[in-house]
Amino acid sequence: MSQKNNLFYNLLSNVHIYNFFQKIMSATRVREEFVKKYIKKEFNVIDIGSGPSSILRRLPKINYYGFDIDPFHINYAKLKYSRKNFNFFCQKLTKKKIFKLPKFDCALLLGIVHHLNDVEFDKILNLIKIRLKKTGKILILDSVLTKKQNFISRFLIKKDRGDNIRELKDFKFILNKYFKKINYKIEHQKFIPYTWLKIVCYK
Repeated sequence: MSQKNNLFYNLLSNVHIYNFFQKIMSATRVREEFVKKYIKKEFNVIDIGSGPSSILRRLPKINYYGFDIDPFHINYAKLKYSRKNFNFFCQKLTKKKIFKLPKFDCALLLGIVHHLNDVEFDKILNLIKIRLKKTGKILILDSVLTKKQNFISRFLIKKDRGDNIRELKDFKFILNKYFKKINYKIEHQKFIPYTWLKIVCYK
């Protein structure tokens, strides 16, 4: 995982600071609105880069498996969402681990892809696709660079903690290796200016 590390970025390990920035950037709202129409009751859902798993506040009763390498975020999630059907893992996703889990109806990669280089992104897609049900989907939400982009949006995206900021063509190059049906939607947020890329991959 490739990302910037200094005092400011490291403060984001504090869940309350992280949640504050997610809210003022509208990331919390955008994530919730994006995933809610795809996730149904009793679904098996895997969340890569789950952070403090705040997405659970707006989801129906599901079987949830969250993976993140930040121990502060995982510990917060375990305390905040302590239920039998919610599972949290402070580790990277591995082949050994994923085969111990049930097949999934939906996989979430929400704001994590720009923290992954191409090799890491490839590996995760390959692992998830193996364990997706035939009707399963992967939901990806991330920042994206576009032409004629609002300069504030472009500045904020480039200053993100993740080092792997991509254009749409870069996402397509990787995802087309694994999926034949993919929907892409770019949204330009007016306040605070930001550019979101929403992707739905169908197995």
